[in-house]
Amino acid sequence: MNRLLPVALIVFLLVVFRIVGSAFPETVPNFQPLAALFFCGAIMAKGWKGWAIPLGAWLLTYPAPAILQGNASYLTAGILITGLAFVVTYFIGKSLSGRNTGILLLGSVAAAIAFHLVTNGAAWMFSPLYPKTTLGLWQSLWTGPVLSEIPNWIFLRNMVGANLLFTTIFLSARFALPKFSATPEPVAAR
Repeated sequence: MNRLLPVALIVFLLVVFRIVGSAFPETVPNFQPLAALFFCGAIMAKGWKGWAIPLGAWLLTYPAPAILQGNASYLTAGILITGLAFVVTYFIGKSLSGRNTGILLLGSVAAAIAFHLVTNGAAWMFSPLYPKTTLGLWQSLWTGPVLSEIPNWIFLRNMVGANLLFTTIFLSARFALPKFSATPEPVAAR
């Protein structure tokens, strides 16, 4: 039962913040635990689990609902760019594995900034909404498209906040939960 607690926590957080983010897109855009899950997966999980668990969570909470809603045209470029940003996030976490908590929290901020740079840099390169100038790049990173209701710096702010919060939660769970071993402890002889 206790083995399922970390997985249940992750699933609960993903579902709750997916629902909250959908219900209040103007209030909490981009405030979700996925980037922190990729970052912490690289730090905490061994081998293939470090990337497979976050990847599975992302595929179930982002592309799968979009496909079910019929948004397949957006998915081709959107999934590739977002996937690339998650790969960058994962490798930032991997490079910081074994460091102290303060460095890991700073790393989660760096991962949020890198995610923002990758996704919005790609938007600048491929979207006709942005002029292909330095000012257009700044617009894609900071203000967003001309008639956008929410400036892009809000997405960055929320991603930094979410990464800090969820990285703290995941790292705290690492220390608070009992360690599990694959081999049972020997029974004392009577």
